[in-house]
Amino acid sequence: MASAIIADDSTVIFTIDIIQKILNSGLPMNTHSDKITLTAFYLGSFVIYYVITLMITLFPDFLALRTSGLLVPVICLLEFAVIYPLYRFYCQRRDDIPFGQLLLVPTLLFTAALLILMVAETQYLVPEVWLSEQANQPRNSQLILLITAVCLAPVFEEILFRGFLLQAFLLWAPESRLACTLLTSLLFAAMHTQYIHWQSIVALTLFSLLLCWARIKSKGLALPVFLHTLNNLIALVPALYLSAA
Repeated sequence: MASAIIADDSTVIFTIDIIQKILNSGLPMNTHSDKITLTAFYLGSFVIYYVITLMITLFPDFLALRTSGLLVPVICLLEFAVIYPLYRFYCQRRDDIPFGQLLLVPTLLFTAALLILMVAETQYLVPEVWLSEQANQPRNSQLILLITAVCLAPVFEEILFRGFLLQAFLLWAPESRLACTLLTSLLFAAMHTQYIHWQSIVALTLFSLLLCWARIKSKGLALPVFLHTLNNLIALVPALYLSAA
């Protein structure tokens, strides 16, 4: 999730107005010919995701949320509440980003690849400050973070990055899958600005490349959502509970 930073009201209102116009303009969702309109929808969804993280800083209780460890869960809830309905809206009109289903062999293969990647990362990753801060929060705050990071974040982030954003790049460069997945992964890593060490940025990029490949091979979002959920669960439980202990 992108870090919450200060945004002026005019930028927020302007961005929301653009998204509303796109969604209310009768998008030709039943044809593949209008690449510009589809790209506007994909990138508009990405912009509104980012605007949410800007708007959260305007909340009167922003500092209280941050010090209580509830800032990340609140951002997750808001982003899920916007991105998931956009995905449902999209799926009612197009079928090129299906959720799909988990198949045994691909799930096992990609799970093994994820575990290998996570083990390799333990050799060079540096502890992140924000995780240490979360580990010192009350157990209720830790539990809320765990639930939102495991149940909500994988869903809306996969819809946004491996769904809309990757699809936007593939729409214009279908023969350049590697470039599309790399660009998607770099943006994914860049938006997680709570991570401050370059080792974490590398790890996020590699993780996203794996998720992009899972999305392309499975032709759906179910497999990357599962892998993302598993990754967050394995990463957060030790960080929150073992560090606190």
